[in-house]
Amino acid sequence: MSQPMSIKNAILLLVVVALCTTFSMRIFQGLDEMMGAQYWVVDTNQGDHGWYFIGLLPHVKLMPKDAVKAANTDDDPDNNYIIYSQAGDFAGNNVYGICFGIPFIMFLIWFAFILGFPDKVDPYLLPRRIFTVTVIMVCSIVANLFLMRIAADFARDPMARIANVAGNHASLLFHNAGIWFAILFSALGTHTHAAREIAAPDSRSWQSQADEKFSWMFTLLAAVTVLEVFLVKGRLALPDAAVDYSVWLIWVVIFMRMFGFSPRYWVKRTRGIAIMLVGTAATLAFFYMLERVTGTLGAGFASPILAKALGPENQNIGLSAMISIYLIFWMEFAAAVRMNGPIRKQATHPTLKA
Repeated sequence: MSQPMSIKNAILLLVVVALCTTFSMRIFQGLDEMMGAQYWVVDTNQGDHGWYFIGLLPHVKLMPKDAVKAANTDDDPDNNYIIYSQAGDFAGNNVYGICFGIPFIMFLIWFAFILGFPDKVDPYLLPRRIFTVTVIMVCSIVANLFLMRIAADFARDPMARIANVAGNHASLLFHNAGIWFAILFSALGTHTHAAREIAAPDSRSWQSQADEKFSWMFTLLAAVTVLEVFLVKGRLALPDAAVDYSVWLIWVVIFMRMFGFSPRYWVKRTRGIAIMLVGTAATLAFFYMLERVTGTLGAGFASPILAKALGPENQNIGLSAMISIYLIFWMEFAAAVRMNGPIRKQATHPTLKA
């Protein structure tokens, strides 16, 4: 195992990832702010039925909501507008703490595991690693536009909000795709091929531990299933439990990959697990305070914004998603700074003992 990253480099990595995430979120917030109390509707007077860029992007124009609603609810279907989006479809300010978490993970993977920033930047591999990240960005954008176009075509209700149909908030959708393509390209190894390739290990010599792995994996899955039921019943999770539960399933898989597949490995990796738990608690406290200071950026739990929009009984519906997302981030961060492995004790020579 590599030596743990220095505290200075770990802080630098965290700061750079946080700044990039904040900048990325500001782009989506800006789109929401541009719309204000208006709709973005497809301008069918331009291009092929209002769409361009190989049919993935619409020509849009701003229209007052009252005018659009009046046109779409009258008896003449020929004057209906196709609504592409409205404020709230992109950034998700009411659940900012959740929406911030996905690009947080994405940029950590891009910088730490693909580029090797800050202390594992290989000059020989850097050009192809930068190229890999560029390809990931392009694939993510094109895939998201394609999904949003599909959503637009299948949305029969003229009042439908396209971005919400596609992925709740467009910021979540785009950054999730960034994670997906990063994992795909990492698995393909396109950014790590060096001049000297190493022969693959002989699988005939592997020791099978499948029984123990599956036993503990299903134990953890059962635990998070019970936890999810408790959270949903207590209105501490998103009403769409499938989305919320899927993040917990991902957490189980990553936890076993990071810290081993049974408690006999977990007890040797207390430093990484501590980073995961303490980091998550600190992040929740940060977003709680951020919402209180700004009044507009929702934490996703104990939230006056959610209480006002959905009722006080739903003020904590983002808590489960926030916990699972930031558990994943801090697990990945522990691996990025190389503190997720077993703690190695300094060996003492017998002749040096007192």
